[in-house]
Amino acid sequence: MKVLIADDEPLALARMRQALACIPEVELIAAARSGETALQLIRSLAPDIAILDIEMPVMDGLGVVARLRQSDTIPEIIFVTAFTQHAVQAFELNAADYLTKPFEFERLRAAIRRARGRLEARNSDQRFAELQALVATLQQASPPSSHETEIWVRRADGLYRQPLDEVDHILAQGDYVELHTRGASYLVRDTISALEQRIDPARFVRCHRSVIINLAFVRGMRRRTGRKIILTLLDGKEIQVGPSYWEQITKTMNIKPWRKSN
Repeated sequence: MKVLIADDEPLALARMRQALACIPEVELIAAARSGETALQLIRSLAPDIAILDIEMPVMDGLGVVARLRQSDTIPEIIFVTAFTQHAVQAFELNAADYLTKPFEFERLRAAIRRARGRLEARNSDQRFAELQALVATLQQASPPSSHETEIWVRRADGLYRQPLDEVDHILAQGDYVELHTRGASYLVRDTISALEQRIDPARFVRCHRSVIINLAFVRGMRRRTGRKIILTLLDGKEIQVGPSYWEQITKTMNIKPWRKSN
């Protein structure tokens, strides 16, 4: 089976390559880092299966599907996502399958096996009709609160959904973010800028280039020498506000700025 993969994260592509190399019946024919490239490669290479990240910038996995034409050779689609809402929608609306990041190797193997069964059972026209129905349903649905409300986190005994309303602040750790709750913290593969775009800006506000704060957990703020602004959380933690984020913080929290000292 010819397989194409698309993800804007180089590390995710590398891991996918490694995993697919262990499945004998799979031939990886192309890897794309954008939806636009993935669409072009689907049309030119006609893969049997396309594994598409659903959260790519500009054109995501659903955008690729929406732009397929009936004259194209339609592959089976497996969506990859860190956003559970999209994953559930894709699965329930007859997508071949979905993988929620981070996924285990056996889960990928099962998705490939399921896609192969569907590939043998339906022709290209049937796949096209089902995928277009999927896109139409998503477009007609009342727009979701497109804000993510939970994130899968890894614990010692498996994966669990972590409600974001229990997270008091989020720290950037390179290509990861660290979610802090009362009494625990979890490392998740994501960037702070990407996560910021998916969560509620009325509740989660960037207060530093490496910190997002949950305003529900802010107990107070004070000023230190050198015009530094410190947020105090309900549990006593202190978070410094970066100079370029002070205006946004005060605006979101409806606080009148302090008068500048002479």
